[in-house]
Amino acid sequence: MEPDNMKACIIAGGKSGRFGGDKSVYVHEGRPLISHVLDVIKPVFEYPVLIANDSEKFSFLGLEVIPDIIPGLGPIGGIYTALEKIDCSRVFIFPCDMPFLNTEFVRYMSDIPDVYDVIVPRAGEFFQPLHAIYSKKCLSKIKKQIDEKDYKMSSIFEGLNIRVVGEDEIGFYEDPFMIFKNINFKADLGLHE
Repeated sequence: MEPDNMKACIIAGGKSGRFGGDKSVYVHEGRPLISHVLDVIKPVFEYPVLIANDSEKFSFLGLEVIPDIIPGLGPIGGIYTALEKIDCSRVFIFPCDMPFLNTEFVRYMSDIPDVYDVIVPRAGEFFQPLHAIYSKKCLSKIKKQIDEKDYKMSSIFEGLNIRVVGEDEIGFYEDPFMIFKNINFKADLGLHE
């Protein structure tokens, strides 16, 4: 059963410049990368939504596709679109290029009480803003940031009520440095093409 008043959104609008091709549909272990992400979140969120500008490319997934309100802003544009367009008080954001996510950890984060603006994991010194839950309370802050042409993900959390999910919590489910491994280069998948 889906968590109350929360929707899962996979962001798949990136250009994949460093990867040398469209990584969202790159076949890894017999399936597109985005399908690996979907497999992990579907047991928790039955009807995820895709934030992407090419609905045709992703038609094989059978998901609702919502185009970016302002294309070309990178991840912050995807989060803004999800918060603006989804009719839920919270969105759980996922990237299309993290094939090592963990279903039980997704469920754990989804069960954290709804009293924070953002629920975000941190491994080492790095937040994971693309594996985070954002409430509608973040919308005006993110919109202001976009209006000021500040597209840095690191700026999003300033001034918000944040629940950091620490390494000890993450580590109960999976290696904190493996779970959030995103694929930027083919070498990240052990490929040397």
